[in-house]
Amino acid sequence: MMEKHKPSGLRRRVPALLLCAVLLLSAAACGRDEPSGAAFTEGPRFTVAVAQTPDSLNPVLSEGGLAEEFFLLSYDPLWRLDASGQPQACIAEDWSLSSDRLTWTVRLRKDAVFSDGVPVTAADVVFSYELMRHSDTIYSDYFDGITVIRQPDDYTVVISTSYVKGDMLYNPTPILPKHIWQSYEFSPGSFENLELVGSGPFVYDPEASGENGWSFRGRADYFGGAPKIGELYFERYGTVTGAARAVSAGEADASFGLSDVQLTTLESVPGVELIQAVLPGADCMVLALNCQADFFKNTAMRQAVEYSADRAWFMSMAVGGAGMTGSSFMSPGLDGFAVPEGLRGYSPDTALGLLRSAGYADVDEDGILEYGIRETELSLRMYSSSLDDWSATAATILAADLGEIGIQVNWRKTDGSAADACRGDENWDMCLLTFRCSVGASVTAARFMEELGTLTGWEDAAFLGDLDTLRSAEDSSVARGYVRRLQQTAYDACPVVVLGYRADIQAIRSDAWTGYEDQLAGSGLFRVGSADLYMNVEPRDTINN
Repeated sequence: MMEKHKPSGLRRRVPALLLCAVLLLSAAACGRDEPSGAAFTEGPRFTVAVAQTPDSLNPVLSEGGLAEEFFLLSYDPLWRLDASGQPQACIAEDWSLSSDRLTWTVRLRKDAVFSDGVPVTAADVVFSYELMRHSDTIYSDYFDGITVIRQPDDYTVVISTSYVKGDMLYNPTPILPKHIWQSYEFSPGSFENLELVGSGPFVYDPEASGENGWSFRGRADYFGGAPKIGELYFERYGTVTGAARAVSAGEADASFGLSDVQLTTLESVPGVELIQAVLPGADCMVLALNCQADFFKNTAMRQAVEYSADRAWFMSMAVGGAGMTGSSFMSPGLDGFAVPEGLRGYSPDTALGLLRSAGYADVDEDGILEYGIRETELSLRMYSSSLDDWSATAATILAADLGEIGIQVNWRKTDGSAADACRGDENWDMCLLTFRCSVGASVTAARFMEELGTLTGWEDAAFLGDLDTLRSAEDSSVARGYVRRLQQTAYDACPVVVLGYRADIQAIRSDAWTGYEDQLAGSGLFRVGSADLYMNVEPRDTINN
C-alpha cells in the first residue's frame, strides 16, 4: 500500500552558497545569445549591493553564500522550504511512500521549463541527484541512505533508501539540465557553467553582467508566478563600507553580508531597515576541546573551560555584538533549536572550584595552577586561524579568561586551517574554528559528528542512536524532540564550547520597497534559502498608485 502526500501549495525557499568573478568576466566577454525559451517580466530594477565575489558558478564546486543565492534564483529543487522552515512542493508535484517507507515515488510537474526552452523531466532529476550523490559537494550529506534513483517514465522518479528517511523533503539539490551537463558527467569540476541555465524564477544575463555586477531577469513564464521586478542586479563594491554607503545614499536598494560597523552607520539613516539575521545555516564560532588530551579526558575539566569563557564580552569585542551568544551546536535559525538545560554561564569561581576538586592548586603562588606531586603547571596549547577574522580577538579574550583561573594558554596562529594544524599536532588542547550549520537539523548533527566529533575524539552511542532515529522521523514534533536530545547530549558532554552565532547584517530601503515583510517572520531577508523576497518585492509607488 502506498501513502500519498499532496502538497499544500508552492512556496519559494531553499538553503544558502558564493560565485567567481573570473567566470563571470569570461561570461560577459563571450556574450551568449538570449535564452530562446524564456519570457521576461517588465518592471523596475532591484539592486543589491554586495562586497563579495562568487567562488564558482558550478554547484559542484561552490561552497559560499553569494553563489548559493544565485543558485536559488536560477534553479529549482524538488522541494523548497517555506517561511516557517517546512518543505513544500516545487518541481515535485506530489509523492507517495511504500508501506515499508523505503521507496519514494515522486511525480513531477509538467510545466517546469529550463530557461533555454527545454522541459524539465525525470532524466534531469536522476542526473542531478546522481551527480551530487557521488561528488564531494555541499549537497552530499543530504543523500545519506539513498541507494537507488531511477525514472520509470519522463515525469516520475523513484528513490529507494536503506532506512526510513524522514529528511528526504529537506534536500535542496538544484535540478540541473542534463542535456547541458551530461558532457561533463565524469569531470563536472571542469564545467564553468557560465550561462546558469535552470528552471528557476530568474534567468542570469551574462551580457548585462561584468566585473562588478551580475544581472538576473525575472521570468514571466515561471510556473510559481512571475517576479514583480524586471531585473535583479547584484552590484559589487570593494568593501562592505562601500556597499553600506550605497544603500545609505539610495544608490542601492538592499545589501547583505555587512559587518557590525554598519549597525551604527546605517541604523540612523531614514528609510533604511536593518536586520540582524541568524540564518538556518549560520556560522557557529566554536572552541573545540581535545577529548583525547590528558586534561580534557575529564568532562568536568571541559566544563570548567566553558564556565571561564565570557561569551558576552567575546561577542561584543569580536563581532561588535552582531549575533547571539552560543550554547547549542545548532543555529537558532533551525527548526528544533533549543537552549540546553543547565546552561553554564560565565562563572570563574565555578570553574576554579571544578579545577580544585580535580586536584589542581597554585602551590607556588605564581598564578598558574599545578597538579600532582610533580607540580606540573597547567598549560594548554590553543590553535586559531587567520582565515577566521574573529578568532584572534577570541584567542586573546580566552587566554585572559583562563589566566584568571590559573590556566596558562600557549596560543599558536596558523595561516591555514586550524583544524588541520591540530590534526598534525597530537599534543593540541584547544582549537578555535567556524562550524557552519545546514538548513536541515539531521544534516547539521551529522556534520557535527563528522567534523567536530572526529576532530575532538568525542564519541557517544546515545547521540548516534538519536541521530539515526532523527533521520527516520517523519513527524515534525517527534523530530524536534530528537533534535533537542541531540543538542542536550552534546552540551552535557561539552566536546566544544559554542561561543556565539554570527549574524548576517542585512539592509533594505523600506521607504522605497514593500512586499518583503513576510520574510521577516523567519530569520532574515536574504540567504535564508528562500526566493520569497526576490519574487515579491515591489516599489511602494506601485502600491500607493
